[in-house]
Amino acid sequence: MDRRTFLGSLAALGLGGVLTQASAATSFLEAAERRRPKRRFGKFDENHVVIISDLHTNPGGYQADRLRRTIADILKMKPLPLNVIALGDLAYLTGRTSEYTLLKEIIAPLEASGIRFTMAMGNHDRRENFAGVFPSYAAASLLSDRFVYIVQTPSADIIVLDSLQQGEDENTWITPGALDEPQLKWLEKTISLYTKPFFVTAHHPIGETRIQTLLLDNPFCAGYIHGHDHIWRPGWIRKNYSEQTLLRTLSVPSTGHWGDIGYTDLYLDGRDAKACLHEYEFFFPKPVEEGEPRPAQWSLIEEDHKGAVCSFAYRA
Repeated sequence: MDRRTFLGSLAALGLGGVLTQASAATSFLEAAERRRPKRRFGKFDENHVVIISDLHTNPGGYQADRLRRTIADILKMKPLPLNVIALGDLAYLTGRTSEYTLLKEIIAPLEASGIRFTMAMGNHDRRENFAGVFPSYAAASLLSDRFVYIVQTPSADIIVLDSLQQGEDENTWITPGALDEPQLKWLEKTISLYTKPFFVTAHHPIGETRIQTLLLDNPFCAGYIHGHDHIWRPGWIRKNYSEQTLLRTLSVPSTGHWGDIGYTDLYLDGRDAKACLHEYEFFFPKPVEEGEPRPAQWSLIEEDHKGAVCSFAYRA
């Protein structure tokens, strides 16, 4: 099924369709999975997903070597995670082609291992330059003008949204995140079909994507995970003050730009999920130069975050 046919089938569902809700959900998810390249070599844990974010791949900068360290450590895992998701700001500042070219070189060992790699857009990315370096990733998107994906696992699925607001000026960026109307309608239709737990992820916090009510009202939504803030920060949002309904949220660290530096292991099973922080270091606004004293506060933050966990309970 090509993308035009696939999207056309979704439009038909929006007009009423002839499939039952259960069969529509199955058809949708099977079609999404068929769009992913199949790799069948190596030993993988299908219920272990590694989440990285805010790579800020910078030719000549300190960020690239820290990303290489993260990729090398992922490849040492036994078994390997079947999926790695990068939650945006793949490029350094303005989404230049040179930044994506370097990123392609750095992640090549990850791709060669058979791990499925999914990349979201952040406010420092540019879609056309990304697509020029990563055409197969752009082509795999479930929407034609935004880069949106579904990562499937046996226990829970992970929806990866595109919260990039891209301006005309290629030398700057728009910091706030947002979801355009077609993407919001797609998300609403998609999650209405779910009968298994799912997570929603994007680069920007939920206060910017503004889908709190939509996710709180869906009992199969297990949580919202985002980057952008470069901070390990578990949290929760409420439906209102009179109901018990809550939704867990999690801000994950950067692989090497500033703030909490590390990655997140998301372990899924049939009842709940746990996100575990692997923190290498903390620095702000950049690492200390050789011979420069390191602020004591940085070490205290690192110590506070050792062994940090965020737990998610499936609500349905």
